[in-house]
Amino acid sequence: MMRWMFVTNRPQQPNWSQIQSEARDLGTTPDGRMHLGGVRWDILNNPDGTCQEKGVFSDVFIDPEDVKDVYLTIKPFTDKPGGTPGHAQLHFDFKHPVTNSQGESDRGLSMSVEIHFEQGGSWKPTEGQPTLYQVCTWSDSIENSLGFHHYPLQLYRLNLSHEQQVALLKDRMQAATQNHSEDKYNPVTNSCISTLRHAINALVPEAQQISDADPNAKVPVWAPKAFKKHQLIDSTRPDIEYQNR
Repeated sequence: MMRWMFVTNRPQQPNWSQIQSEARDLGTTPDGRMHLGGVRWDILNNPDGTCQEKGVFSDVFIDPEDVKDVYLTIKPFTDKPGGTPGHAQLHFDFKHPVTNSQGESDRGLSMSVEIHFEQGGSWKPTEGQPTLYQVCTWSDSIENSLGFHHYPLQLYRLNLSHEQQVALLKDRMQAATQNHSEDKYNPVTNSCISTLRHAINALVPEAQQISDADPNAKVPVWAPKAFKKHQLIDSTRPDIEYQNR
């Protein structure tokens, strides 16, 4: 009697972390607002209040002209020497709350370029890992940093005109909805801080553009020094800081 064994060479899909999600472009509303899906609004909590590795995702309506301030946001890895290397992202603050289809609202949004983790995976800044552009609410970003990762958040207001703020918001939200499945993370050339810095460089005069050669520009927790040097922020002391209690 012959026995057959079915063999497939199709690679298994990674078990992606449930706290991350790719953003989706859902079009533009008749009144000109951007409509995005896959936005993280919350993180599920355990009965004791600790965070699960599972996000609550929804859509969001964004009026780019309503942006009020943009912040360079640094998340120091406080369990590492000097907080290095840390993580960098952008926070967008609005004149009026952003909303979703369920009528929920939040103060603003955050956009973070991250390594796309497998469930239970840890941060390892090595070249060649998949990249994900994560969009989340301002409140969720704070919970993710303080409640899930147990790191503080330091926000530095960027010295941008309203036109530059609007352009940066549009650029980052559009970048978040593109296909990054073949986009590999590189801790120097394609990282949380390099993608953010290149987007800002494209909007400011040459004298304010931060060179790739600047060593401070390559490490998130050192980045405020480079941004202050080029007058993109006023001080290396945060304008807003969220700390673990």
